[in-house]
Amino acid sequence: MIFPDEMRPHFEPLLSDFHQIGSAGILVAGGYGLFLKQNWLLSQPDRPVIVPVNQWYDNAPRVTKDLDLVVGLDLIAGEGTQKEMLKVLRQNGFEVCPRNPRWKFIKALSETRSLIVELHAQVPDETITGVQADKFRIKHKPSLGDDGVHARTNPEAVGSALHPFTFDVQGMTVQVPNPITWLIMKLTAAEERWQKSQSPQQDEDTRAFSRVQALKHAQDACRVVAMVTREENDLVPEVIAKLQGTVEFKKASVIVRESFISADQWASQGVSEKWSPESFALIRDTLGRWFGPVT
Repeated sequence: MIFPDEMRPHFEPLLSDFHQIGSAGILVAGGYGLFLKQNWLLSQPDRPVIVPVNQWYDNAPRVTKDLDLVVGLDLIAGEGTQKEMLKVLRQNGFEVCPRNPRWKFIKALSETRSLIVELHAQVPDETITGVQADKFRIKHKPSLGDDGVHARTNPEAVGSALHPFTFDVQGMTVQVPNPITWLIMKLTAAEERWQKSQSPQQDEDTRAFSRVQALKHAQDACRVVAMVTREENDLVPEVIAKLQGTVEFKKASVIVRESFISADQWASQGVSEKWSPESFALIRDTLGRWFGPVT
């Protein structure tokens, strides 16, 4: 296991170097993004959020070894920025993972422990030039071969360019996705894991592991909501207006309705004990308001 504080000496220099390339185009998502935002809020005790960190029953950062970065399509389209990103990864000790070439990078800490950086990007539309995409990856057009990087195709990163939230942690500038995009990613991951945990085609160990992962992502979704600042909340209606017609938003709406809204649904049952009744009711009400009925 690798705790977030152990990752700092490896990930924070990498992030600082990345921000020299294109700070407006690299967002920190996943568990490490939640950890950084939580730490920032602890240093801002008077900043209004939906559920203050000191009111959480469980505010211990979760264990993770991954750094999930959502990369702007303009960085993938730029030959120069592509090469700079690869250079930064290598300078910080991260090498291409052979099984996931050019969007997954690994840094070995020992024979049994390693850190992982994954690059993700939203699906490009027809207005985006300089990139080519399939269902697995997005890369520069024409291909740069071993001189560039790819991004994993992530439909749930839809809207990632809309109003990312920026803050500073110990002198480092961090950007995270807007809460709606972040929730779409987390809700979808939770539901996919939950469905796998219920599949009779999976063995017992796989189902048990998938259940743990589903609850982890469901709790992450709750933390995304809890940490929404007043500034982010003011922009949520605009983000929803732009995304509510997408397949990804509609799917997230169904997940909220079928997994979170009622006390007897799997997500509510699995994570409610980590919050006070008042806090969890506020989180569920917020999810219901943001991802209300979509036809």
